[in-house]
Amino acid sequence: MMQFNIKDNNKLSCSMYQRSNDEACGTCFNIASYSFLTHLLAFHCDLEPYEFIYYKGNCHIYEEHISNIKIQLQRKPYEFPTLQIINKRENINDYNESDFVVSNYKHHDPLEFKMVV
Repeated sequence: MMQFNIKDNNKLSCSMYQRSNDEACGTCFNIASYSFLTHLLAFHCDLEPYEFIYYKGNCHIYEEHISNIKIQLQRKPYEFPTLQIINKRENINDYNESDFVVSNYKHHDPLEFKMVV
């Protein structure tokens, strides 16, 4: 469930509640995708992206993921990348990959987390 709010007449925030979350496989993807969505909606509506607030219910870490999560927790985070949206489309469904520029994206070596079924 998502809820968008406008603060100070121009700052868009997104609050998202997720009923259940695989911490190793889902959290990073969800933070990135819903933050990206907040930026897109703010840009499209002539607002400023402000914050993404993430509430999670049944958070779980599978035993198979513990060793890699320990590695991840020891890593120092890099500075956040920036997002620039270079074209404003009339219809929000008309945006495409070439409308977005991500700069200063740095990452650590990947850790493999297999989906547990």
